[in-house]
Amino acid sequence: MRDQHVATVDVAEAFLSGSMEYKFFLDKVKYSLDVHFVLEDEVLIPTFRPILRKFLEFEEPPRIIVGEHNSIRSSYRSVANPVVFETDEAIRSTEEEIIGKCGTMAKTLLQHVYKEENGLFSLIELYMPDDLKDDVSKKIKEKLPVLEAAHRNAMK
Repeated sequence: MRDQHVATVDVAEAFLSGSMEYKFFLDKVKYSLDVHFVLEDEVLIPTFRPILRKFLEFEEPPRIIVGEHNSIRSSYRSVANPVVFETDEAIRSTEEEIIGKCGTMAKTLLQHVYKEENGLFSLIELYMPDDLKDDVSKKIKEKLPVLEAAHRNAMK
């Protein structure tokens, strides 16, 4: 998961620096939505939530992470499908608006990775037993190629 974070940071920084076109940036974000977020939402967080409840009186870190996943998904949809219908009239986002939304998405992704690396993953290291870490790692390794293949097919 951490190697995917490095790639996400590289992509977000490249877009923000102007060295990556927004269409390529969106392709990279789509990978995060189709693969990385799914691994966290379906494997990592469901395993970790009950453990966190045992040791802490709150479960804000997973809730925040899932909320950000949903926010980034929504932002992506608004940029990937830039046509909105109001009454019977189609309103299309301009390229400038799309680039602005991509910039916001890139900044959100950078903050999101920081929260996961310095918050959620630290808590997992501290509280999740090693046997569960091994189980999560195994499930992620099994699911990763399946999600990546589905992503590749969706991008054709």
